[in-house]
Parts: sequence; structure tokens; C-alpha cells
Amino acid sequence: MKKHSQFKDDSINVFDGIDLIIRRKNIKNLIIKINRKNEIEVSVPNKLNDENIIIFLKKHLKRFDKYRKERELNKPINEIENWFYLFGQKKYFLDDQNNKKIIINNYKISYLNKQKIEAIDFYRKKELIQYLVNKQIFLEKLMNIEPHKIKIRKKRNAWATNHVLKKIIYYSINLSSFDKEIIDYVIVHELAHNKFPNHSPEFWNLIKKYEPNFKIKKLKLKNNIYY
Repeated sequence: MKKHSQFKDDSINVFDGIDLIIRRKNIKNLIIKINRKNEIEVSVPNKLNDENIIIFLKKHLKRFDKYRKERELNKPINEIENWFYLFGQKKYFLDDQNNKKIIINNYKISYLNKQKIEAIDFYRKKELIQYLVNKQIFLEKLMNIEPHKIKIRKKRNAWATNHVLKKIIYYSINLSSFDKEIIDYVIVHELAHNKFPNHSPEFWNLIKKYEPNFKIKKLKLKNNIYY
């Protein structure tokens, strides 16, 4: 796609000094969002003229650009500066590019046959499982709930999911970026679904019993505040 400043077709545009992608679609309303590549993407009805697009962008674009920049700063892994968040703290690593290895606290992980970020995820997964196993057993006993198996997935739409009948909880690997107290809230949240399948008032009362400050932790999860 070529970079230009017209809105006639799918293109990368510059508007008020901000890059964005314009996509014309068979839709009724303008839609603006941040895509998975952290780009600002605007979906535009096919018949909408440029004047109305400009009015829309002037109203919403700067707010979305601010959010996009904040989200970029809050990425859990920074491959340029060689650090990632683990349990709410920055963890720095050495990149031995000659031998295709990353070194974290003398722990060496090869990325010869995979991407560097996969090697980091391997370490994050190992650390997260170790914490979850111990903490979940403790909370299961405290809440009088049957033991559950633990599985780690690259979940995008939820921090965790409890398969109540199978007694398996699937956790997102990105949960490893957060402070352990925030992770504890997620464990309690999922275990509570064994007693209340929906987010009813009784469900949240049970959460509050074990996590009095759950609203703060829930907000931090929503905004990717890791500590």
C-alpha cells in the first residue's frame, strides 16, 4: 500500500501528522480501532465523501493515537531494549545473536529454530506455571473447591477460562506480565465460577470475600498496568 493523503481506496494515509489505514467497506457507519499491529485502522462506508471522513477523524483520531502510544509503551515484551515484564517487574535479558540464544539470569534459551519472542514465551510460561500450581492449590483448599488442571494458552480474548465440568483452567501466557497479586485475583475469579457460572451479584460477593480490592486489580488487567 502506498502512503498518500487521499481517502478514495484502501491506503496508508497521513492525517494531522498521524499515520492511519483507511479501508472502504460495505458498511453503514464509520469505525475506528487499533489493530493487532498497533496501527490505527478506519473502516469507511463506500459512498461516504472525504469531507465527512475528515470531520470524523478530527473528532476521534488524536484520542485513538494517544491510546495507541500508551499501548505501545505497555507492551509486555520489548525486543529493542531487551526486556519483558514478569510478575510486574522488568526482566532484562542478553541477546547472544551469534549463538542464537537469550540469557535470563544465566538461564539460556535457544531461538535457533524459532523466533526470539517464542524463546521468551518459553521462559514466561515456565515461571507462570510454577507460580500458578502452588497458588491455585492453596486457593482451592481455601475456597473449598476441587483441584483443577492448569493449561497455558496464547489467549487473546480472556485472561483465563474455567472449563468447570472438565476441571481445567486455561490461563493466558500474558498473565505472567502482571504482579502476583493481580494473578491471584484471576485465579480466585476462575475458581469462583465453580459455584456461580455467571457474573451474578453472588459471584462478585464471593470474589470480594477473598479479594477485597478486586476492582482495582480488574482495572489494572483491563489497562495492562502490570504492577
